[in-house]
Amino acid sequence: MSTLPVADARAQLSRLVDAAEHTHERFEITRNGRRAAVLLGADDYDALRETIAVLSDTDLLAAHRTGRDEVESGEVVDAQDLSRMMRDARSSGE
Repeated sequence: MSTLPVADARAQLSRLVDAAEHTHERFEITRNGRRAAVLLGADDYDALRETIAVLSDTDLLAAHRTGRDEVESGEVVDAQDLSRMMRDARSSGE
């Protein structure tokens, strides 16, 4: 993360926005030597909000942990097995 004073950020705003959008660089903007704001691309902002939402949803977080534990213990089905299972379920009328 690059740090720059608000006056420099103002002078370079277009370039900073482009960099934040295309390279995912984040810019810490200071006023009088103290942190005042952070500039980041919209996609990065959306991803942060989504992460916060997931971490705030206890049911969703528990389901994620369960899924991760299942993968780590080998309880997975690959695409070929899933296709076979779906075909078998259709043919048996389930």
